[in-house]
Amino acid sequence: MSGDQLVRKKKIRFSTEIMFLVSVVFCVSLSVIYLSRYSSIRSLLIREGELKQKISVLEHENRRLKQSLDNLSTPEGIERLARERLGLVKPEEVVIFPIPRPEDDESASDSAYQE
Repeated sequence: MSGDQLVRKKKIRFSTEIMFLVSVVFCVSLSVIYLSRYSSIRSLLIREGELKQKISVLEHENRRLKQSLDNLSTPEGIERLARERLGLVKPEEVVIFPIPRPEDDESASDSAYQE
């Protein structure tokens, strides 16, 4: 073997070692990028599922509110609302409010002190 052939063998071996190292670094960096992208995609899919569930709940609430609005838009619904929330009565009606007895109030407060 001459000196020229020996230098050529070392060059070939040196370049294959470099190519192997470059390939390893490339594969590792590609794996890291893939895993980070996969993690991002996975978290976005979880968030998408949460948002779809929230949309479903809000759509159900919206349907319920529309139904309530439809019921309250009728004359019967308005009358019922006025009676329940505002305590309004028709002119010919008489409203009776129950008044608690004084002994009922005292017995309730006495039992609270006994405990």
